[in-house]
Amino acid sequence: MKINGLSFNALPPIDLPFRFFLSAPAFIILCAVLIFISGENLWSSRWQPSMLALTHGFTLGFITMVMLGALLQLLPVIGGIGMAKPRLIASLSHGALVIGTLCLMANFIWPSLLLTAVTLFLLCLGIGLYIAGIIWVLVKKLSQGDSIAGFRFAIISLILTLLLGSFLLSKSFAIITINSFYHFDFIGKTLTNSHAVLGLVGWGSLLIISVSFQVIPMFHLAPSFPKNISQYLPMILFILLLLAIFQPERVMPLVVLVHGIFAFFLLFIIAKRKRKIADASIHFWQLAAYTLMALNVGYFIPETYLPQNIVQNKTLLMAAVYIYFYIVTVIQGMLLKILPFLSYTHLQQRCLIHFSAMQFLPHMHEFIAKNQGRDLFILHLFTGAVLLSTIMLPSLYWLLSLCLIIEFSWLLRLMIHTVRLYFSTLKKINSSVNE
Repeated sequence: MKINGLSFNALPPIDLPFRFFLSAPAFIILCAVLIFISGENLWSSRWQPSMLALTHGFTLGFITMVMLGALLQLLPVIGGIGMAKPRLIASLSHGALVIGTLCLMANFIWPSLLLTAVTLFLLCLGIGLYIAGIIWVLVKKLSQGDSIAGFRFAIISLILTLLLGSFLLSKSFAIITINSFYHFDFIGKTLTNSHAVLGLVGWGSLLIISVSFQVIPMFHLAPSFPKNISQYLPMILFILLLLAIFQPERVMPLVVLVHGIFAFFLLFIIAKRKRKIADASIHFWQLAAYTLMALNVGYFIPETYLPQNIVQNKTLLMAAVYIYFYIVTVIQGMLLKILPFLSYTHLQQRCLIHFSAMQFLPHMHEFIAKNQGRDLFILHLFTGAVLLSTIMLPSLYWLLSLCLIIEFSWLLRLMIHTVRLYFSTLKKINSSVNE
């Protein structure tokens, strides 16, 4: 593991990221229940209320939840400076995000002014407070410049996503009078599309790309990404996203192409790693890279060469592949590394007080065993295949629901085991120190 240039002096309490991580799989399990209850009608349109609730369950409840938890730890390790008052900010942000996301999902299905007001307040409070804490760090002169620069672009994208989402949601609460705008349906859909692209690509993908510049070389003994890629690719992607708000038809092909370039270099760097042993985390990263390449093929291939049923569901298929096979895939792969790494690092820091306590320190693979990560990868592949099949054949909704419950219950089990092992080991270390 490469740890040159990293700092472990500003780590926040580990229970803070743990609470974000442990909440995330529960939202996917809730989404699985929603899929089962909604049945085949869920897949008739991306504008279905249940589909909107499902999408935000994935993007806010799982993706954003994990990313906020990871940033709490990665930012001080990579940049050397942690968030001020992390316990206050993380506790308030986590609670507001959990309840706000639940309210948002409910509000899509059972619209009400009260739910809308509560949702707006909680999500703006939770995400806004967290963003303020992160900005306090990112405005400072930090080390590890390329990853940090990408973090800045991702946070700006999250701010824009939150503003657009609040704007769209507030139309039903009459805080902002935009009903006249919605007389033209395409304007409403254009704003929604911009909100989705900024969230998925600007916040989700930009953060993944920036994190990969650090974690792939660090965890897998791989060479660094070429300087031109790590320095310029996040900036180029961010600029393209801003342009895509106004000219989506012209700019989105370039956004897709930039993802393909990143995928090529990601596979190249992974292939050059020194430690070429079976590793589920690497398999997740490779799957994500191949997914981006497949999306390039699917995006640019003329529709005349595709079956009619594929063409009819192309938008939903592309979105599902991007979210599940790219973003969710990377997140699960990173969790397999981050959870043991953070647990081990925090325990090791505690052992420095009393060196004899090192005897209680578990091996990294005791937190999450290799075969457990492999099983998660197999479950993820199978669930993804069922997801694509369900989009084409909605009667398989019950199988998708079952697969999601199994996969993310397994992920939650791995997380709980890691947390329990951490606290049981910490108890032993504290007892040893206090003797």
